[in-house]
Amino acid sequence: MKISRRLISLAAVASLAAVPPLVLNYGASASSTPDATAAASSFTAAQVLAGVKKNMTTPKKVNSKPHINTMTRTKNVNVFQVASGVFAYTSSMAIDTDGSDRDPDPDHQNQTTFQDSNGRALGAHHVPFYVLGDDCFDRKSPCPHFFYKEHNIKGRQFALMFFKGKCIGSIFGDTQTGNDQTTSDNDSRELGEASVKAAQLLGIPSSGTTGGVDNGVTVVIFSGSSWVVNGTNSNLNTNAQALVTKALNSLGTKMGL
Repeated sequence: MKISRRLISLAAVASLAAVPPLVLNYGASASSTPDATAAASSFTAAQVLAGVKKNMTTPKKVNSKPHINTMTRTKNVNVFQVASGVFAYTSSMAIDTDGSDRDPDPDHQNQTTFQDSNGRALGAHHVPFYVLGDDCFDRKSPCPHFFYKEHNIKGRQFALMFFKGKCIGSIFGDTQTGNDQTTSDNDSRELGEASVKAAQLLGIPSSGTTGGVDNGVTVVIFSGSSWVVNGTNSNLNTNAQALVTKALNSLGTKMGL
């Protein structure tokens, strides 16, 4: 279980170079194919992200109370059901260093809420994973905040992550809950944290103490048992990236792009 969160300054990353607007399909094949039918049925990451943003509207909002942006502490993050069984939010990315990989972050914990298929804590340096709230802060049902257990979401649930021209696959690996650490002000209503590996793949500074970004990361979660990713710390990244094309095409079709 995630029990710590270091709040950090992002002044060092404010000068990141602008990225061309073309969204790259990291996990999907970028090469041309002789199968014209297959090519015609494919959706690019840019098309899908545009469709997701178009569907992030008030009538499709899942939470009735806003979530806390992990990096800025501003209550301005909302979750939307952009298609049947698919949920999306845009937030910060704070860096989660927890799990079986060693890390110099003083807030590092050697456990993650969910484990790989061999029962080992996930490694933040090897596995791209995202973080959700551990419980319903409000102790109500349905929860006024987005609570994953109410939406058929389990450990290692697949998600697409988008940031400034890149698209990757990731899994649900850790949870956020409150504690009294002097370096943090944790709260299960927070959204906007992901692993070192996820940050690296998206081109975001990945240090647990000086990395991260304040906003602009869009996470799109695919609920249901068929989207739970199996594997070990050595191949979960590969297995997640292998689902990117399938996810883009599935969501593109569902949204009628």
